[in-house]
Amino acid sequence: MPYLKYLPLVWAGIWRKRGRAVLMLLQIASAFALYGLLEGFNTGIKEAIAATHRDRLYIGSSVSMGNPLPISILQRIRSTPGVEFVTARSGLPATYQQPDQQVSVIAADAGPFFEIYDDYTASKDAVQALEKNRTGVIVGKVTMQKYGWKVGDRVVLESPLPKADGSRGWTFDIVGEYDRSDDAANATQLICNFAYLNEARLTGRDTTQVFVAKIANPSDAATIGLDIDNAFANSDHETRTQSEADLAASQIQRIGDLNFLVRAIIAAVFFAMLFATGALMMQSIRERSPELAVLKTLGFSDRLVTGLIITEAITFCVFSAGIGLAIATFLLPQARQLIGIAAMPRVVIAAGFGFAVLLALIGSAVPAWRGMRLQVADALAGR
Repeated sequence: MPYLKYLPLVWAGIWRKRGRAVLMLLQIASAFALYGLLEGFNTGIKEAIAATHRDRLYIGSSVSMGNPLPISILQRIRSTPGVEFVTARSGLPATYQQPDQQVSVIAADAGPFFEIYDDYTASKDAVQALEKNRTGVIVGKVTMQKYGWKVGDRVVLESPLPKADGSRGWTFDIVGEYDRSDDAANATQLICNFAYLNEARLTGRDTTQVFVAKIANPSDAATIGLDIDNAFANSDHETRTQSEADLAASQIQRIGDLNFLVRAIIAAVFFAMLFATGALMMQSIRERSPELAVLKTLGFSDRLVTGLIITEAITFCVFSAGIGLAIATFLLPQARQLIGIAAMPRVVIAAGFGFAVLLALIGSAVPAWRGMRLQVADALAGR
């Protein structure tokens, strides 16, 4: 392309004053790093919610999710039309050997649990072994490798939840291993028998934190959830049933309207950045007026000079934005443990470069207009 020959001229203009160029680069890169982190986090949450299983229902107390419910209502939930599998589910926080070696234990009915969570892949023999062994446990592949456990080992975990005999040591026999087809890195939890937890604990017997059900048709989730809640309406244990997507969304909403907060912060940052960038570009063009006048003297048209100014702004903004987005792309996966983000969503990167071009066009509009109207005689005379 004939315009490529002007790129060295554009690049030289960018770095004409290195101190100012570095300052602008840091400003723009910081703004786009913040944009990438916030918008990437926001988009990642939306993608995580969209990826939830809509055939899973969580039945909790209408007072608060996690508020105990009697396990006696399990049979009534199971008999609801459209429900295929259901299990009580409670958590057992624990540590292994050292206080900082935390492990998470899920207590549930083995057979229904692995039918409901079909992304937890364990062999049929392991599931059957868990059903037959009261103190059995199926361990996530990551945790098995972390502690060097193997099938047949007996492990003792310390938990804040006391047992009926007064001790806090919970003994488990490893009967199998599972992996996660959706997220192998998070195959960390231990799956034990709910009956063992229920019988051995000192407090909270015959209650569960939540029931989890799998339904035949995800499109019937709202109807089935309403049927379950109506069955326990006006009782001592009213329920609130939510799909996995609704549950995830409601948990996010507890911290406020995340989408509004993210967009408001980004808008404020870019609004301030627009003025700062525009002011620095104006100063740069003002200082280079004699140089632009020389270009016009050498035959550069007004349109070409204007194009060089705009190209310089776009090149610099895109280059700086690329640095900022690269930083955000490196940092964002650190949020993996929070929302399961493994990488920066591509749509955020594409939008980021689009904003960089828009920022350059708006910021360079006035300098480009002044460059186009620049009179050679006035510029060389310093007027």
